[in-house]
Amino acid sequence: MPGHSDRLSVEIDGQSVDCAIVRSPRRRTIALQIDHQGLSIRAPQRASERRLRAAILSRSDWISLKLAEWATRPAPAVRQFVCGETLPFLGDELTLEIVEHPTRARTKVESEGNRLVVGIDRYLTGELKTRTIRKGIERWYRREAETRFPDRIRHYAAILEMPVSGVHIRDQKRRWGSCDSKGVIRLNWRLIGADAEIIDYVCAHEVAHLLEPNHSAAFWAVVSRLMPDWKIRRKRLSATAGEFVPF
Repeated sequence: MPGHSDRLSVEIDGQSVDCAIVRSPRRRTIALQIDHQGLSIRAPQRASERRLRAAILSRSDWISLKLAEWATRPAPAVRQFVCGETLPFLGDELTLEIVEHPTRARTKVESEGNRLVVGIDRYLTGELKTRTIRKGIERWYRREAETRFPDRIRHYAAILEMPVSGVHIRDQKRRWGSCDSKGVIRLNWRLIGADAEIIDYVCAHEVAHLLEPNHSAAFWAVVSRLMPDWKIRRKRLSATAGEFVPF
């Protein structure tokens, strides 16, 4: 059962901060998250407003710092999914070309040089047309990620001589990747818009979790072993995410 959301306003450092609250009957703890849309809090279904305010105020310094950091980052572009629009792919750009089939047909997406050609049913119009193009492009991005990412995961896992139980491509709004206790690594398909150095950083980061499940000093030592310049790459990841995220 998905959670539902409401909002809460809290004063931090003399300023009113609006917070989106997402409640879930399955959640037992409170978690704070910050992105381009601002502050959000994930909470148990019956968590009181007093408890939520206390959780936010207990981390007010962190919230102020992160809100300031996010304010300096470029926001993801708003896509129209029309001819001539550019979309990020592997650190470069593809120009979108929409081709209408003369007869009803399934949406087809393929890259041709520096173009991303989307063939659609000529009778589609309005919001349905836009949604169909977007879904087709997302499926294409996912296929590309499924083709490219597992090899990079296996490359870094081989250096550590660690087995990988599986590599799955997921639709994750707030995480680039994750690694569970069973050795399954999940990667965000949106990472396919980034260049190879950033993609490799995320892959190395998640592979390091096969040895160290947390972000301790020991974990970062493993990352350094896999990628000595990881700090530079991580900084670029944070600074350019708004540019390479397709949508």
